[in-house]
Formats: sequence, C-alpha cells, structure tokens
Amino acid sequence: MTAQPQQQPRRRPPSSGAPPPPPPSAFRAPGALRRANLVSLPDGYRASVEPPVTSDGFLGEAFVMDSQEFLCWLSDYYRDDIVTLRLIIRMMGMQKPGGTVEATQSRLAELLKVKQSQISRSLKDTGSLGVTVKVKAGLYQLHPRLSLRGGRVPVEPRAGMRAQGTLKVDQLSLLDAIEDDPDLPEAFKQLRQLPDPEEKPLREDKARDQARAKKDGTS
Repeated sequence: MTAQPQQQPRRRPPSSGAPPPPPPSAFRAPGALRRANLVSLPDGYRASVEPPVTSDGFLGEAFVMDSQEFLCWLSDYYRDDIVTLRLIIRMMGMQKPGGTVEATQSRLAELLKVKQSQISRSLKDTGSLGVTVKVKAGLYQLHPRLSLRGGRVPVEPRAGMRAQGTLKVDQLSLLDAIEDDPDLPEAFKQLRQLPDPEEKPLREDKARDQARAKKDGTS
C-alpha cells in the first residue's frame, strides 16, 4: 500500500466586506516604540523632534572627538616643538567629561619632566590658536571641536531633587556655551580652521639658531 501525499487545505478567499490589513509601519517593528522614548508634556506644552546633527562644518565635515585628523595636524604642526605636542596629547588624555583639564602648570611640567617655563610658553601658543583656553588658575579647557571626552557631569540639585543629578555632555551645547561666553578669547570662540602646518613660522629660538648657523657658515 503506497502512501498518498497530503493535500494542503484550500484557503478561503477573503470576504469582500473584511477590512484590509494595516499598512507596514516602523512603529510596529519589535522594540520600535519603547517606554524610554515616551515623553509626557504638561498641558499647554508642545515638543518638536529633529534629526541629530552630524556635522558643524569642521575637520572632515564631521564632529571630531579625539580626532584622528586633529592628531595628524598636531604631529605636522608641532614637528619642531615636541614639548607642545606632548602637552596637548597629555591634556587630551587627562580631560574630564566636557574637555576640562584640572592641573596647574607646575603639575603639567612635573608630568612631562620639563621646565614650567616651557609649559607656560606652550599654553600661550595653543591659546593663541584657540586649541586651549585657561578658564581659571589650574583649570584649562580643550576646544570641543578638536577633542571631547563624552560622559555625564554632576549638576547641582534643584528644589525637589532628593539627590544630586547628572547631565550628559553634549558637543553642540558646549559649542553654544563657548560662543555665548563673553569672557573667552575670540580665537577660542571662533575656531573653525586650523593653520596650515606648511605655513607655520619657525619658533623664535630655532629661527635665531638657524640665522646664527647661516651667518657662521655651518648650515
């Protein structure tokens, strides 16, 4: 006796009066609409949703955080100034969320095993370019367009808060705060383009050494 193949049950055609199936929707995808994405607004308030900003027209047309392009620029621009090169890299590694560096010049000199006068000269140079700024004694700020450590920073508790809260560091907010701060130098506020390493003049001491060597006929 041979086995007979089973026939699939014939499907009934849909009734003409049945409603059509709902169209595909991104909100129907698994996990598309989560409780964390729901925001309750008070009566009379409204909110708008905008796509995240991915560029502010700086290096590489994209935000840079510990930028590879910035590191390449550093190696080219400070090819004749190893102390300043080491200082910026060290500050990038020391920065707290938001790009602040808490260290005195004497502490930075101790870390780099150089004289404090060299640190002072380097910070003056990076400050004139807008790469760093001295906020107050012992506190420096790296420009967030060039280097930014993400994370959360503590905020003072407000009335009704049981404990101290935290705030996520946002690069655009930092840039807005810089532009709105009248106490910051214009070079730091308006940094948009880094100088060409090929057009950088020699340091004064190196220019003197080069001129002396040329005069003595040793170059």
